[in-house]
Amino acid sequence: MYLQIGQETIYLLLTGGLFASLMLTLYVASLRGPTEQPPIVTLSEADGYTFPTGSAEIGPAFARALRTAAAPRLRELSDRYEAPIIEVIGHTDEMPLSGRMRGDLDAALIPWLSGARTREPVSSDNVGLGMARAVAVARALREAGLDDRYTIIPLSAGPLVKPGDVVTDGASAADERRRRRIELRLRRPAAEAR
Repeated sequence: MYLQIGQETIYLLLTGGLFASLMLTLYVASLRGPTEQPPIVTLSEADGYTFPTGSAEIGPAFARALRTAAAPRLRELSDRYEAPIIEVIGHTDEMPLSGRMRGDLDAALIPWLSGARTREPVSSDNVGLGMARAVAVARALREAGLDDRYTIIPLSAGPLVKPGDVVTDGASAADERRRRRIELRLRRPAAEAR
């Protein structure tokens, strides 16, 4: 009789331990926040987000779209996914820039991003043009109300990455509007930075 009571007690303890382990696992998972990745917001020239040829100048319609559509969408996605870092990635097509003088991006990008410089920096190649456009959009997003709660990081992929994260093979040096775009990617801070 004592042996049978001991087995029931063991089963009860094992069931309780399993339940406690499951609850602890769920609790730890809830501390990590969302694990799903935020969607990529694409501002494509094919969809009307256009820069003048070879330029990083944002026109009035583009600035309005950033203020009324992109910035509110980024705030909403940032809150939903707990992702306060916004990577602004400038993409170009493979058409070489023609008639360009020496660029001034090394000296001009940081002051332009901070608003201290009003003249658009000059890029001499597509990688530089992608960066100048990313900086222009990052600056415009700040002006549209994305405050210091958000870390906005401008980057350039130049002509290297086609839509869909496909790395180009260099065989399509054509005028492609869908490749000329800004991608806005949200992410969470690295674990060690938290």
